[in-house]
Parts: sequence; structure tokens; C-alpha cells
Amino acid sequence: MNIRSIGTFIFCILISVVNAQDKSPIKFGKISPEDFKQQAPTFDTSANAVIISDVGTSRILPNNSGGFGYEFQRQLRVKILNKNGLDAGDFNIPVYISRNSEMKEELRALKAFTYNLEGGKIVETKLENSQVFTEKENRNYHMKKFALPALKEGSIFEISYTILSDFLFDFRPWQFQGDYPCLWSEYNVEIPEYYHYVTLTQGYLPFHINKSKETSRTFLIRPKTGLDANSRPFSIDGMVVMKTWVIKNVPSLKEEAFTTTINNHRSKIEFQLSAIVYPQSPIDYVMNSWPKVSEDMMKHENFGLQLSKFNGWLKDELENVIGNTTDPHEKTKKIFQYVRDNYTCVSRGSIYTSTTLKSIFKQKSGTATDLNLLLTAMLEQAGIETYPVLLSTRRHGFTNEIYPLMDRFNYVVTAALVGDNDYLLDASIPELGFNMLDESCYNGHARVLTKDPPAIFLSSDSLLEKKVTMAFIVPENGQFNGYVKTQMGYYNSLRYRHAIKQSGEAGIIDKLKTSLGPDFIVKDARFDSLTQLENPIALHYNISLKADDPEIIYLNPIIGDGYKENPFKSATRLYPVEMPYRIDETYLLNLEIPQGYVVDEIPKSAKVSLNDSDGYFEYLVSYDKTRIQLRCRVLLNKTTFVQEDYEILRNFYGFIVNKQAEQIVLKKTAKP
Repeated sequence: MNIRSIGTFIFCILISVVNAQDKSPIKFGKISPEDFKQQAPTFDTSANAVIISDVGTSRILPNNSGGFGYEFQRQLRVKILNKNGLDAGDFNIPVYISRNSEMKEELRALKAFTYNLEGGKIVETKLENSQVFTEKENRNYHMKKFALPALKEGSIFEISYTILSDFLFDFRPWQFQGDYPCLWSEYNVEIPEYYHYVTLTQGYLPFHINKSKETSRTFLIRPKTGLDANSRPFSIDGMVVMKTWVIKNVPSLKEEAFTTTINNHRSKIEFQLSAIVYPQSPIDYVMNSWPKVSEDMMKHENFGLQLSKFNGWLKDELENVIGNTTDPHEKTKKIFQYVRDNYTCVSRGSIYTSTTLKSIFKQKSGTATDLNLLLTAMLEQAGIETYPVLLSTRRHGFTNEIYPLMDRFNYVVTAALVGDNDYLLDASIPELGFNMLDESCYNGHARVLTKDPPAIFLSSDSLLEKKVTMAFIVPENGQFNGYVKTQMGYYNSLRYRHAIKQSGEAGIIDKLKTSLGPDFIVKDARFDSLTQLENPIALHYNISLKADDPEIIYLNPIIGDGYKENPFKSATRLYPVEMPYRIDETYLLNLEIPQGYVVDEIPKSAKVSLNDSDGYFEYLVSYDKTRIQLRCRVLLNKTTFVQEDYEILRNFYGFIVNKQAEQIVLKKTAKP
């Protein structure tokens, strides 16, 4: 072989290797004993199951209704590593049907097999049609449910199926990341030039493959049956965009502390139809602008039309609510308090009303949207400039500022413009004060539905939860007695108000006693400002602590407060930490040393910064022969920490936990 031949041979090998890296590592239907050796991948060693390959393809094709739909195909192979991974073999595949059944989805060509290695031989078990069940979730969704047969620890299973769909507006999305690690996740789409989609990508994992090409196609259009008999099939030519995305070695996504919703961080692709451009036809813009969204929402029979209807019947009721009040601010506050205190919220999660405002008014109950639109109508009737506000709560996910994707919104509050002040009001939460929103509403972008709807940003960084605890401890008759007061932050106060409403004040105080432990006796515990909903509450109580050993006394100076464990347990994190608000927590202790005792051991003072300006922790101790004083403070100046800062944040809280666990040791002096 000459040098040129060797070079050509090496080049061919390299091309073969590159091509192999661009394809799924397995061939479906071909299982060998070697495949059963698959273990948990090194990038996710705690996995209970591993997805070997997950490949999806969506193609827009002519349907049987004279137009276009799409065909989605999926092929999946999974290895069960242990019994905790058996849930990977449970499937619920939703199939959507429109109200008039003219548009629908169909599940076809479902095939599934379980493979087990027994005595060195591969035993195949097929999923039978009788093992697939259909459940009607609601009038629009049917759920195809099944579980892979003969599944056990060490099994491999494969599944493939096709879905035919008429719903081009809801073109099939793809999730690269889920509950189990995936070695190869691939999505292919083929979209004719007639359909313009906005592609929305999300996540923190890089694409191994992200490629696109175009090819020409001829589409045969079959007119809908039942039309004019002279209607015949015809063909149209057009270009097709073919795209492929692949992510390799995808770790599983696990819910961690301080996360808005895990779906905000899942690596995935979604598609939003923006326009349809058929040959020799004008452009049909599908995606609306924000002004058009606002106009449509204010004309919707289950939203704005309720506000524009004649609501003169509210006039007499308003006179009872506001009386002779003429000040616009006071009128706004009285109307808000009336709706909040006299109506019951029965559900949340929809931006549309469940019935008419008049019915809501009479029933004294409704959804969160019902109550806040009623509040909007009453304020308008009272001459207050007011508008509905669309937002998404933190658990629902982020909205998109650029594209008006309405399914991203799930909550409605009221904006009242009074003089130079703008108030955001939510009358659906009984314990919530005037001009206060629940912490769940601080999720970024929201929209005020005016003629030209402005974007507003409800940032969790704008919230500061401030807490101050003061403890005064003195020795009396062989024990320590003291007084503790905690001035809580607003949102902690809101949680306490809700808990007290559910369990009673006595029940909450009993939980306090349990949390302090058996060494402490709690007396005269009480809350103040419980009914002043715009203000935070304070907790007061007296405590007693008896020294078990009169010769030596151990005492943790952080009483009834502090961090007992690190909230960040995982060693690594793949997405940001998202706290609901900034925090400023201060603990102050004044402890008198009993006569005849000296300080034997005491924690050292310390101060630790978090990324210079992101926050700090200080633990400052001073003492003399008669008194010990402690000032402990935890301050966070922002709420969101990128994953690159996770280890620093975790270590920061680990230091706090360890420091707040340190004890004071007092030792009895020897008698002269």
C-alpha cells in the first residue's frame, strides 16, 4: 500500500467515525447480550434507569381533510438498572380531539417489547393490544395508558409509535431532558415553506448536532370527502426545511430546593406557528401582537366582555361598600377589602372567568380570575382607572416577553391607577394586604391589558424579607429564664396567618414548643398584628431552660432560630437557584452569666462574604465576666444564582449551619 492509499484509508476511517457520531448508537429491534451490560452513566451515577436512545421525527404532510397535518414518530430504548427504575416503563400518551371532532389526533403503529437475559439467552415479551387502555381525561383529551410487560431489574425495553395530528398550531415539541439520564436524544423536523414557526429552545446543555438543510418536495392534496364530486387530488411543489437536533449524555433533571418550576430549566424545543404562506395567497399571520392580544382578551366572552357589559347593578352595592368616602385611595382600599373579606376563592390556574360577574357577586365565590375581574369591575364603577394584569405564577413557568404565547399565562390580578400611585391588587387571598401580591406572582414578565399593553416585571429581587429575633436570657434559681421576640418578614407572616387560620393560634404555638425541644419550657406565647394585614407579625414568648449538670452548662446561643441543615443538599446543580425574595435575618442575644461560672468555651467571631457583594454572614461574639452578647446576621442581596455559583452558595450555607451549631460552655468555678 503506497502513502497515498494509506492517506485515503485513514481519511475514510475518520469519515466513518464522524458519521457514526452523528447517528443513534443503537439500531431498534436489534438486541444483543452485550446490551445488558449497560450501567449507570458516569455523569449520573445514581440513576435507576437509563435511556439508551430516544429519537423523534415530526413531518408536516397532507392529511385526509384537504389540508396539512403532521406525523410524529418516536423510537425509544431504555435499560432498567434497579427496581426503583420500573416506573420508566409506565406510559401515558395524550391524544387530543377537538370539540366538534373534525380535527383530531390518532395513535398508530404502537409497538413495545421487553427483553430479559435469562440463562444467556434473550427472552422477548411483546405488549399486546389488550394491555393498552384508553381513559377519557376530559372532553378534549384521551389518554392511552400501558405498562411494559415482564419488566424487572435488568430488563431492556423498546417502544415505537406514530401520532397523526391535524393540529399544526400545536406542532410537536421535544424534551431532551427528563427523569432519567439519556445517552442520545434526537429530534428531527420537516416543515414545508408554507408554515413559518418560531423555534423556542430552552436549557443549559449544548447541542451535539444542530443542523439544517432544504430539499424540494411535491405534495399530493386530497380534498375532503363529501365535497364537490369534481374536486380531484392535486399536487403542489415547495421547499422543505429539514432540521436535526441532538444532545448526548443528558443527565436527569431533579427537583431541588429553591426552584420556581423544573420545567423552566428542562432542555427542550417548542414551536409556535407565526404565519401561513400558501402559494398565490396573502400571508395569514397566526401569532398576534400584544395590542391584538389585549384587544381580543377585552372582547372575550369569558374575560373582558364581562367588564364592558352593563354593570349598573353594582352601583347600589358600591354605595354600601364605600359610603360617603370621596378620596380615591380610600375608595380603592375599601372596595379591595370588601371583595377580599367577603368572597371565597375556589380555584386558581385559569385566566378566564367561570361564569358571569353578576353570578359571582351573588354566589360570593369564584376562581381567582373571577374575584379579581369582579374587583376590576367594581373599581371601574367607582370611577377608578383600572386594568386586568396577566401573569404566570412561579410554579407555572416563565412567560415570553417577545412572543404573546397565551398558554404561558395562568393568573390575573388588578392594576389600579390612583393619582400618582399604581397599585397591584389580588383579592383572592384572604390574608393578603392592600397593594401586596403573593410571592408566587413575582415571576418576571407580565402584561397590563391596556390598548397598548405595557410589559411590567415582577422581580423577586424587589422583595426583601427582613426578620429580627431578640433573645434576653438571665440566670434565676439554678435555671435560665428569658424572653424571645421575633419580628417576622411579610411573607413569613403571611404563611403564619394562613396556618393560624387553618390550625388555630394554639396549634401553631404547640408546634413552636416541639421545635424548640424538650429542654425548653415555653410560656405566654402570643402573636401580635395578626389582623393588620399590611404589616408583618411578631411572635413573643418566655422560655425556661434548666441546667442538667450544675458543674458545666452547654448552651446553643441560637435559640428558636437559625439553620439546622443545609438547604442545598446535592453536590452539583444543573440549573440556577431561584429564591422567592432577598433575605435579611438578624439574631441578637444578651445572656447573663450565672454567678460562680466562667466561660470555658465560646464560638469565635466570623464574617464570610458571598461573592463579594451578593451577601454575607456574620457571627460576632463579645463577652466579659458577667455577660455574653451575640449578633448573627445572614444577608442575601439577590435571589437568583447561576449554576456556576452553586458550589459557593452551598459552601456558604454549610458554613452557616456549622457555625450556628456551635455551643457556649460555662464551667463552675472552684470554691476558694
